[in-house]
Amino acid sequence: MQAGAVQLAGVGIALSVYSTVTKLFNVPLLSVATSSVATAYGEHGGSHKEVSEAASAVLLLAVIVGLCEGVFLLVAGGPGLGVWGAGATSAMRPDAWTYLSIRGLGAPFTVILLVLQGVFRGLGDTKSPLWATLICNGVNVVLDAVFIMYFGWGVRGAAWATIIGQGVAALGLFAVLSRRYSISFKGKAALTSAAKFLKPTGLLVLRTMASTATFALATALTARTDSAHAAAHQICLQLWLASSLLADSLAVAAQTLLARSVAARNSAVSQVIALRVLRWGLLLGVFLGGASGASSSILPKLFTSDPAVLAGISAIYPWVILTQPINALAFVWDGVLYGCNGFKYAAKAMAVCAAPAVSCMLLGLEFSGDYDAQLTSVWLGLSLLMVMRCLTIYIPYRLRRSPFDVMFIKQDTA
Repeated sequence: MQAGAVQLAGVGIALSVYSTVTKLFNVPLLSVATSSVATAYGEHGGSHKEVSEAASAVLLLAVIVGLCEGVFLLVAGGPGLGVWGAGATSAMRPDAWTYLSIRGLGAPFTVILLVLQGVFRGLGDTKSPLWATLICNGVNVVLDAVFIMYFGWGVRGAAWATIIGQGVAALGLFAVLSRRYSISFKGKAALTSAAKFLKPTGLLVLRTMASTATFALATALTARTDSAHAAAHQICLQLWLASSLLADSLAVAAQTLLARSVAARNSAVSQVIALRVLRWGLLLGVFLGGASGASSSILPKLFTSDPAVLAGISAIYPWVILTQPINALAFVWDGVLYGCNGFKYAAKAMAVCAAPAVSCMLLGLEFSGDYDAQLTSVWLGLSLLMVMRCLTIYIPYRLRRSPFDVMFIKQDTA
């Protein structure tokens, strides 16, 4: 049994609703988990007790958040599907709701798996999460074939395959972690420890909301143009974001290593780490920009052969090329900021970054009927967002102000 167009569209809408809800909390939790475990490891020299308490606390918080996400999706998922175009009378509604409701039941596994990856990142172990990801995807693919092709469960089978894959991977990672550290969720102390991470998580939720809203506005504004320009925007955006994933790996390394060195009050090492990852980030950005430019006549044609869409891409593709170094640095700066536990500053800074970017995008509405100009305004706004992200973190770092003062305290008082 193969999925038809209605089923695929329904799953696509369900995934949009699911991702919007879960991204707000899961991404912040991942960053908080990484920093908290790395800080506990660095501050106490890898103490078994301290690392165990930090890991237990963030995992307990993951369970609580996962259950809340699941309940929210089951209660508010129906109206959410309506907002995304799968209303009560839509042909896509039954498949969309089936998929979303099942994924809602498995939301705790999604959150726990992600937070476990953050815990291992904080420990400096990236190999275990990689194996977990491979196992998760492998189980998912096999069960997709069994549930969809053999049992004929359709979207229901796809949803269950995803949940089981994530569950198996999460259990595997938890088993590996439990062999190294004493994980416990019992007693009032466990809840008290978990509550400590609510504030930084909440601050990063606000940051994620500001960032997500900015990108959502970009999509909404391009949707007001014609289909060709809207498609051109989506293709360029996916290429833009895909290249940023490489920079994110540097950000993870910066966050983990800095959190450890800052917690250990080793300012000299902290400064060396920051400078090196920033240099690597700049080099990576220049390389990605060069690669994007060299493949500008090839990459877009892998996504479409429509002349109108390709023309729209040609109008904005220079932004994809020129902003690669800025994007890479923005992601690495985030890693440096999180490594210094600058979650409060991150939330405030993103609001400052989003305001001029949104204003620039809205100015494009003045070019009524000129879709190229409107698309350019959107991409100018997105580029401005990344420039501001770099500047708002670089300035306090250069001035040795909070939250980066912790990197220079020893050096200044020596």
